[in-house]
Amino acid sequence: MEKDRRIRLLLVRNPFDGHVSGYNVVATRLRDEGIEVILGGALFAEQIADTAIQEDADFIGYRIMAGDGPVLVEQLLQILKDKDADIPIIVGGVIPAENKPRLKAMGVVDVFGPGSTAASMVSCMKDHMCCRK
Repeated sequence: MEKDRRIRLLLVRNPFDGHVSGYNVVATRLRDEGIEVILGGALFAEQIADTAIQEDADFIGYRIMAGDGPVLVEQLLQILKDKDADIPIIVGGVIPAENKPRLKAMGVVDVFGPGSTAASMVSCMKDHMCCRK
């Protein structure tokens, strides 16, 4: 990634989740921290992958408040793999504690729950970008 280019994050949410206020708050705070946030809205896995590829996203931020996070992420990871797209995923939302290690073992960069700061999310993305070089 060029040094001057901001990190591009495709922010999406689970289509089975009707809550949008937290999604909008996270988007605003990440933009305030200098992240280029692309609002994808409520998308299914195939749509997330296609949008991330089209938008040349550095990360996918997947907000999951309803549904089984590991199943949803596994679908997305498989589609990204099938499309030969290596785009890291960050998960946010109310994720049961027992799912966090499972998600990380699947390859999710990190999991952010309620109370997480935008600064901690940005730090995570920057650290991951440095490690990928």
